[in-house]
Amino acid sequence: MLKPAAKLPLNKDAKLEELTDTFPFPKYHHAIDSEATPIVSLSLSGERGEPLYCDKCRTVKPERTHHCRECNRCAPKMDHHCIWINGCVDESNYRYFFMFVLYVAMYACWVEFHTASMLLENIKQQIGGNITLGFCWKAYKRIPFLTGVQGLGLEGISFHWYSITVLGFLFGLTLLGFAGVHFYYIINNRTSIEYVANRATFIRADFDKSGGNYEIIEIDPKTNLYDQGFYSNWCSVMGSNPFICLCNVYHSIAIHQIMGLILPAAI
Repeated sequence: MLKPAAKLPLNKDAKLEELTDTFPFPKYHHAIDSEATPIVSLSLSGERGEPLYCDKCRTVKPERTHHCRECNRCAPKMDHHCIWINGCVDESNYRYFFMFVLYVAMYACWVEFHTASMLLENIKQQIGGNITLGFCWKAYKRIPFLTGVQGLGLEGISFHWYSITVLGFLFGLTLLGFAGVHFYYIINNRTSIEYVANRATFIRADFDKSGGNYEIIEIDPKTNLYDQGFYSNWCSVMGSNPFICLCNVYHSIAIHQIMGLILPAAI
């Protein structure tokens, strides 16, 4: 998870200077020759057909790329900027981030299960019987107001048992839900940014290589262009090997996915 996020080249690079010295983009015109004209290429574009462009990086922005204000650069398939790792969670390290959250959640639940069961047994031994509603009410009136366990007959139990039980519950519940949300994102091939964004997507269909013969298609915000199905979506992030998909081993990513020329889409 601590693997550095992928970095896209900036406009100051020599090759990009050659490609971007004609900006601002020229105005394209809609001039389809005939209804039977074959589609040469499909690409995401702006509302008027212009290429996606990042004003801050001063370079063409690949599809599914978002500019991070904290990192001051575009991140491919960016999910969010994580303050805990001081970097972006994106295409290059999303797999490790998901495994980290999942395993911490599982460990917290395991700690909660064992400490809670042992704590209950210790309480039963201390009070010399089963835990009754009267005892729970008495404990409720004391512990929430930080008056301690004095008078409950639990002085023999260390405070660490209570703190571990509470922390295990809080971390387990929170991170298990967090892991579940990101599992949903993975199987639907979406990111947090794409999920909350409520704006239309525009696809440019070029019918020849002239740059002036094209059609702009507006896609509804609720339509997921990149949903390839449960299994394919899972493999695109976690890998296709079922024996190591949840192991912390290096998972190579195709260079065209990092650079975002064309990502697989359900069209």
